[in-house]
Amino acid sequence: MCVKVERYTKSKKGVYYNLELFRMNEKEIPVDTLEIKDPVTAIEWEPNGSKFCVIHGETPRICASFYEVQETQQRKVTLLKTFEKRTVNTISWAPFGQFVVLAGMRSMNGILEFVDTSDMTLMATEEHYMATELDWDPSGRYFMTGVSFWSHRVDNAYFIWSFQGKILQRHPMKEFCSFLWRPRPKTLLSEEEKSNIKKDMKRYQKQFEIKDKMTLTKASKELIDKRRKMFNSFTSFRTRHKSSYEEYKEFRMELRGGVDTDNLCAEEFDEETFEFFVKEEIQVIEATNDE
Repeated sequence: MCVKVERYTKSKKGVYYNLELFRMNEKEIPVDTLEIKDPVTAIEWEPNGSKFCVIHGETPRICASFYEVQETQQRKVTLLKTFEKRTVNTISWAPFGQFVVLAGMRSMNGILEFVDTSDMTLMATEEHYMATELDWDPSGRYFMTGVSFWSHRVDNAYFIWSFQGKILQRHPMKEFCSFLWRPRPKTLLSEEEKSNIKKDMKRYQKQFEIKDKMTLTKASKELIDKRRKMFNSFTSFRTRHKSSYEEYKEFRMELRGGVDTDNLCAEEFDEETFEFFVKEEIQVIEATNDE
């Protein structure tokens, strides 16, 4: 458990901040104290994990710091990384942890930063202008941002993102108010079965790739059929006219004095140039008084 504590200095002219971390599952509940000099505006724990994120500081020096509580005898709280000078006031962890979105909601113009906390990399920085709502789907694969009619009367819409920060769909909607993901049912697999699936993931991956290729082939079947029909039509047209061309070969040779010009090279032809008098015009130009 994390508790934010604000204390005055001895002179009572300033305030300093502590985060007190209570290890609830250990004997006598030991407490770790983490001092943060800046004002703390938000704290969020990683679901099913040992990390937590803290937003601290004031504009324009707002920071997002990630810490990890290590389960060791020394009871260390380690600073993993601090993202400095960010436009952020909201922390949103994926349901299963690891991935997190640092968002600047409402007055911060909807800046979105997608972070992978396994190696603390910034995967993408995007924007949904004036976003007021955000929510992960239960699987942690998709992320929603929205501008609610309850907060803003214009630009109402919801966007669907991948967990890596790639925009998938944009849905402008007049008077859009709220969005709810369908609950994800509990798995029917046991822990042992899930463990076996993870071990054999490469084998399953090949099966999925084959199915994906079949799906793509099915999706493009209409285009393939259209192109095949056009190719067959052209082939039929070409064959028909080639046959007609061969039928008139003897007639062409007769007109050309028995010479088979179809099989002659350009160098074997004798070129003759003919000039014809077409028309002659004579126009008289009268001189003016100035001349």
